[in-house]
Amino acid sequence: MDFSSLSFIRLAKDHPLKDFDCGDADLTDFFHNDCKNYLSALLAVTYVIQNEDETIAFFSLLNDKITIKDVDGNSAWNKLRRKLHQRKRFTSYPAMKIGRLGVHNKHKGKQYGTAILDYLKVLFVTNNRTGCKYITVDAYKQSLRFYENNGFEYLTEKDKDSDTRLMYFDLANIYGKVNT
Repeated sequence: MDFSSLSFIRLAKDHPLKDFDCGDADLTDFFHNDCKNYLSALLAVTYVIQNEDETIAFFSLLNDKITIKDVDGNSAWNKLRRKLHQRKRFTSYPAMKIGRLGVHNKHKGKQYGTAILDYLKVLFVTNNRTGCKYITVDAYKQSLRFYENNGFEYLTEKDKDSDTRLMYFDLANIYGKVNT
């Protein structure tokens, strides 16, 4: 994928927003009306990929954690903990949450979403400044297959009938591949 004609920008309060419509009213509204408020409130940081005319895609990141309350019973929790090599067991594990991710309607199907997820996976494995074990997302039902195809798993079955499902990606799955 050629990104040479695109700009990758960490959104600032004074950065003008370009045209964006991903077909999802909630995501489009967040981009146009809320992402700068989240930045000012220190709740999330938004990044944009844009060309001269429009925003191709955007994503917002915030801190998160996975706790024992998030999963179904001890077997799921033990599955998460089993991969950890430390002697001390924690009641929660650090994560980075993708708060929002949207791709402009005109650019869907061009793998921008997958490129963003790949970028985040490598970024948090190679530039992990505070410790981050997982990437989490509350995925909309229409996006479940996209996240599954990108290696995310369901954290629980409790939200099976909800509008969003809590999913996670274990960064240990790529750690050895990226840091060799």
